[in-house]
Amino acid sequence: MAAPNSTRVADRQRLGNVWDFSLWTRGIVPAMLRPSGSLLASSRAAQRRTFRVEIGRTLSAVIRRTSAAVVDVCGAAYDLVLLLALPLLYFAAAYLVLDLPAGLIARRTHFSSLGLLAFAASVGVSLLGVSRAMRDAPPVVPVRPRFARALLLVGWSAALLLTVADLAG
Repeated sequence: MAAPNSTRVADRQRLGNVWDFSLWTRGIVPAMLRPSGSLLASSRAAQRRTFRVEIGRTLSAVIRRTSAAVVDVCGAAYDLVLLLALPLLYFAAAYLVLDLPAGLIARRTHFSSLGLLAFAASVGVSLLGVSRAMRDAPPVVPVRPRFARALLLVGWSAALLLTVADLAG
């Protein structure tokens, strides 16, 4: 038995409540069967087409994510190479800029085409490092610009000492 304040449909129909009028409860609109999600595209061709579209979307998403990961890994490797190699490259370039002409002046060595190419490359790298230091460009390595300039000066000083030691010995 229902409670006294029950909202059963049968009680409302019997009472004839004007505010509770509904076509569904009066039986005017019959209940309709609607297909569920699996029945909407029930043909095999539609299922194959949907499967191909989903496979294409999945593959494109995998390719996009994989390419983004490869770009990130390559960028990190490039940054690591610059971080480790650029200070050493600056030092080697400073040494070659000073030592190759000093050996030529002291008549200990002769320039070949490879020696001339090494000298030109070391001059280019040295000028790049000095110009970056003069412009107060942020260093590639994660240090302060003042420390990077001091390290560049120490590299040039060490290269000068090594060149003098090479000529004396």
